[in-house]
Amino acid sequence: MERILVAIDRLHPQQEALAHGCSLAKRIQARLYVLFVHKRSCVVRNPVRQGLELRVGYARSEGVHVEYTILEGGYEESIVSFIQNNGITLFIHEIERADLQSYDRAFSVLQSVRHRISCRVEIVTPQKTLTQHSEADV
Repeated sequence: MERILVAIDRLHPQQEALAHGCSLAKRIQARLYVLFVHKRSCVVRNPVRQGLELRVGYARSEGVHVEYTILEGGYEESIVSFIQNNGITLFIHEIERADLQSYDRAFSVLQSVRHRISCRVEIVTPQKTLTQHSEADV
C-alpha cells in the first residue's frame, strides 16, 4: 500500500500539496500521512494548524485514510525522520512560484530533504488564480 506524506509548518502551509495528496490517496486507496511541525512557541493557537485540522477532518469525512501527526522541532529534520520511521513511499512537496523568496525557500527545503530520503518525491505547483475584473476593466 502506498504511503503518502505531506508535511506542513508555519512557513510551508502546503495547501495545494495537501489537496493533491488527499485526491491521490482517495483515488488509489493509499494512506495519507499529514505531518504538522511546530516550534514550541506556536503549539497552542496556530491558525495554520487550526485550518489544517479542519482540512484533515474533511478528508476523513470523504473517506480518505488520514494519519495526522504533530511533531516539535525543525521542519527538514522532522520530515526526514518521519519518512524513515514510517515507511513513506511518496513525499508530496509544494513549491510556490509567487515570488523569488518563497520559491527559493521551498526549493532549498526540497533539495535538503531529497538527498536524505529514499522515497519518491512529487512536486506540486499551485495554479494561478484568476482575478475577477470589474466592468470598468472590460
